[in-house]
Amino acid sequence: MSDHAAPLSVDVLVVGAGPTGLSAADACVAAGASVAVVEHTGQVGGLARAATVAGHEVDIGGHRLLSSTAEQRRVWLDLAARLGGIAMSDIDRRSGILRDGYVVSYPFDWRQFRDCAPLWVRARGAASLITWKLTAPTGRSDDTLDDWVKNRYGPYLSETFMAPHARKVFGIDPRNIPAAWASQRILSPRFASVLATALPRLRNSTRADEPTDRFLYPHGGAGVLWTRLAESLEHQVNWLFNSKVSAITGSGGGPYAVTVTGPGGDQVVSCRRIIWTGRPDDLAASLGLTELSTALAQASGRRDLVVGVVRILDYPTSWHGYQWLYTHDTGVRAHRFNNYGEWKTLNCPAGVVGLEYSVPPGETFDVRATASRDMSILLGGAAFEFLGAEKTSDAYSNFDAAAGLFDRLDEALRRFGGGIVATGRQGAGIYINLDQALELGARAATLPADQAGVVGRGGYSKYQDKSS
Repeated sequence: MSDHAAPLSVDVLVVGAGPTGLSAADACVAAGASVAVVEHTGQVGGLARAATVAGHEVDIGGHRLLSSTAEQRRVWLDLAARLGGIAMSDIDRRSGILRDGYVVSYPFDWRQFRDCAPLWVRARGAASLITWKLTAPTGRSDDTLDDWVKNRYGPYLSETFMAPHARKVFGIDPRNIPAAWASQRILSPRFASVLATALPRLRNSTRADEPTDRFLYPHGGAGVLWTRLAESLEHQVNWLFNSKVSAITGSGGGPYAVTVTGPGGDQVVSCRRIIWTGRPDDLAASLGLTELSTALAQASGRRDLVVGVVRILDYPTSWHGYQWLYTHDTGVRAHRFNNYGEWKTLNCPAGVVGLEYSVPPGETFDVRATASRDMSILLGGAAFEFLGAEKTSDAYSNFDAAAGLFDRLDEALRRFGGGIVATGRQGAGIYINLDQALELGARAATLPADQAGVVGRGGYSKYQDKSS
């Protein structure tokens, strides 16, 4: 780690040591550039970092390595081989929604929905969608997340299975979230498929829930990749952990003077290029754009993720096989939980569960008491043990609400001078998968030295979860 007392001169300063930032640093080093990396925490990996609770490996939030295309598989297998032969396994993906004791798969498998949901739920869902369509025969606009979901699923299914998740995660009503979020994350169902769920079951089905798809997963968790990648760069990069950029001065054509504030005080880093993968409001603030910084912070509506980890002695059979279960039962504060044992290659036994809580930045609450109350509702009195908790900052953001502000940031960077680009999930305000994060980091590293602006917005498919 670099000594904050001494000035530092490098070719490229990378801000953020998540997957995009590490990929950018890796590509810059490979091209022969000198690099410094500023990371506001003491660990690499960002939201996909490695974590251990009570001796159990956990994946905060759950991070699949999408592998539906040959190119995706090649990217991950090549990276694993390059980092010392990290073992990978193909895992059947299963996620579901737990509601009143029964589980429906998500994304919805309508045959499974018909098999598992009570008849009255299915009938109300179909009737609600029909009524919604008939009362607006020419169609309704898709202005908000609430509009988008109701126009495709009807009000009843929306409120029963989907809207509670958005309220818990973002802390606001779906009517205040732009529809673009839905088009990126939710499949649009066939009208007939939803209606068919209301037909009575001729017999009780024992058909197992089919996996949504398959994904690659490293032995030891996704965080192993970023830890190993950082280790491979260890002596080729100046690492500035527990540090933040407080000011950037200079102009295109000459080196930038970047003030980095860390445990040892302020340090000035001289560089010709900056690849910013951190919060965009922090970038705006470091450039003296106070009004834009405030607007970005307010519009993005960031929230932290707190995970309460518990061990269930005999967890319900209906939960078996699911890596994720969304929870919408009355009184449950968690929006989702991970069955860590179902990730197969984590060092985590069956029955260890991570309850996920979305909270305003910096908010503290009694995780043990809250997780215990939630598990009492979900388990109906079955025994469990609280093991501990993990927290990660800025896990959720309403990027679509800030779209116009990212355009202003792009213009501001171009005016400021060449060589400063903002990219990645935070820097560009985009919902991307991990393979796309790697690609964006490498792309930013190979841009012309004088290019400036926000890189990566608008370049991804409508349904990120499946198509890429």
